[in-house]
Amino acid sequence: MNILSLIRGAACWFGVALTLLFTNIASAQPENTGQSQQQLVTSSPPVDQQTQEQFGLLTLTNPEGTCSASMLNDFWAITAAHCVFSQNGNCPPFAPNQISLTANWPGKARSSQVVQVVPYGFPTLLGIPPRCPNMLMSPYDVALLQTLGLGRSDAQPMKLDPRRPMNNLDLTGFGRGINALAFVAGNGTAVPTQLDGQFRSAQFAIISITPDSAELPITYTMPGNRGATLAGGDSGGPSYIQDWDDPLSVNRKLEFRLMGVHSRCQTTCLPGQSCSPPNNPWTWVSAISSCTDASIVRLHDQILQAIEAVPAGGGYVGSFPGTPPEVLSHKRALYAMSIDDPLIAPPDAAIDVQLTFKRCHGVTVVQGCPVTADLEQWGYDPASHRLYHAASGKCVNISGARHDPGSPIIIYPCQGGANEKWTLIEHAGSTIWSIKSDLTGMCLEAKPAPAGGHPPVTMQAGPATLVQMPCNGSDAQKFNSVDAAWYQRNGPH
Repeated sequence: MNILSLIRGAACWFGVALTLLFTNIASAQPENTGQSQQQLVTSSPPVDQQTQEQFGLLTLTNPEGTCSASMLNDFWAITAAHCVFSQNGNCPPFAPNQISLTANWPGKARSSQVVQVVPYGFPTLLGIPPRCPNMLMSPYDVALLQTLGLGRSDAQPMKLDPRRPMNNLDLTGFGRGINALAFVAGNGTAVPTQLDGQFRSAQFAIISITPDSAELPITYTMPGNRGATLAGGDSGGPSYIQDWDDPLSVNRKLEFRLMGVHSRCQTTCLPGQSCSPPNNPWTWVSAISSCTDASIVRLHDQILQAIEAVPAGGGYVGSFPGTPPEVLSHKRALYAMSIDDPLIAPPDAAIDVQLTFKRCHGVTVVQGCPVTADLEQWGYDPASHRLYHAASGKCVNISGARHDPGSPIIIYPCQGGANEKWTLIEHAGSTIWSIKSDLTGMCLEAKPAPAGGHPPVTMQAGPATLVQMPCNGSDAQKFNSVDAAWYQRNGPH
């Protein structure tokens, strides 16, 4: 008889029947697996705790079983969308408090309850819709999970690769679940798959992309015969590309960037066994011909926008380990003395946009901006020489580590680079700072926008921007924690 080729989501639920299986299951010719055990991950030991922390690897637990997930920053994780839906009835989404994330990182294991779920859809595999109507939303098998933080130390936010994946591109995948496939022993006994639930990594090469056109892809597929395949609990596990952070720099270094999350596999069942519900469909899988990841490239901008949100439980979003508490407790405003306007950035500010000042003076704006709590956005950590945007936890950064005068200043996830390190020049007896770059030796300066209009009436066309310029001691390079009228209102400061 023909062996069933099961096309389904990589099993998140070890003991629960997956309803991703369809009534129209494709047939495949029997595959000769012989009498030897086919290893799922050849010579690949479990991933150590340090590596799990480096990549933020997590076990996702819902009321029906487990999946894999990984942290994107302090408070946001990514997984497969089908891991956040029930597989029963009409497949309703799980409530956030029904989902937890557990980290097996160095030291004490830690867990966090999910406070928000952002699903981007559920796949319609090969054009065959799943039976669950709640899952007919979009083709993206990707979901984000917001937590209250897991305390990952000395680790950076994960970068997302915005480029289209290519055939034959090498990926590194992480997942947990099966560590050995089903096989027929020498005495004819059928031996089921072995699932130890430990994270392993494997190298893959992309063999196909969907859609195979100029459009940005939704999925990409890897072979299951390259010595390693992850399945049986790896749904939502991440796949990464490794590339240079700056190909043109002599100081370039390799970095990992997220390409997608594990979604489903095409498998072969052991002869004489069933790989269909109500049994666990992974129990008798004897071979895996290919596995498919959900690509994040179409969702790149949406994901970045979503993970900038301040956690529902309060706190801040930023790079690990986040803004030090002492910085948060001593936030201050930065008014450029030359224009008496405060430096601002909203909590969800894009990381590649030049910082600007709130316009408080001009022909049409005359009331000024008295210091208020919402303008006290900045803090300095003398230990690390980092100048923080406290609302987001990001660092004030010289864009592109440029050395030329007038280079734009942005906020960016803290990476530890020299372009995010600053020395304060304090002015004795006052609340005034000048801020000097440890990288370039230049100072932060408020640069007014060009004047517009027609003489004799001219006005500033837009807000002033923050740049670096050679230090000259001018008021444009001096920043006060209060506006110019503070003393008039409150007396000596």
